[in-house]
Amino acid sequence: MVAVRAMTFGDIEVVLTLAAQTPEAPQWDSTVYERIVSPYSEQPAPRVAWVAFDGPDLLGFAVAHQIAEVCELECIVTAKSMRRQGIGTLLLKSVVDCSRASGAQKLELEVRAGNDSAIAFYEKAGFLREGLRLQYYRDPEEDAVLMGKSLYSND
Repeated sequence: MVAVRAMTFGDIEVVLTLAAQTPEAPQWDSTVYERIVSPYSEQPAPRVAWVAFDGPDLLGFAVAHQIAEVCELECIVTAKSMRRQGIGTLLLKSVVDCSRASGAQKLELEVRAGNDSAIAFYEKAGFLREGLRLQYYRDPEEDAVLMGKSLYSND
C-alpha cells in the first residue's frame, strides 16, 4: 500500500535517480537534499520534502517551502512506471495538509508552458493559471505558467 512520509537522508540516492529520469524536475545535487532533510539547516525559508513509498520501493517525492502565508511547490516527481496511479495526488495532498497546518493560505507553483500533462494535473487539483514568466526555463528555453490555489477552497 502506498504511503507518504518525510524524506530522510537514506532516500537521497533514489530521489536523485528519480529526478535524473525526469527532465522537468529540478536537477539538484545531493547537498541540496541533505540541507532539506537536515534538522539543523539554516535556510531562510526551510524546504520540506516528502516521499511516496510502497514497502521498500520509493515511488516519488515532493519538495515545497513556505514563506509567510504562501507555500511554493517546487516539484512533484513520480517514477515513470508509476505515473497516473495516484502517487502525485497523494504527494500533493501531503503538501496541502502540511501547508495548511503551518498557516499557509495559498499554494503556488511554476510549470513549463509545454508540460500539458502537469498543467492538467494541477488544474484538476484546483489550481488556477495566474500568469506567465517569459523565458523562465533553460535547456530548453521555455515560459513558465504560474499557478495558484487557495488552501481554503475545495480540494
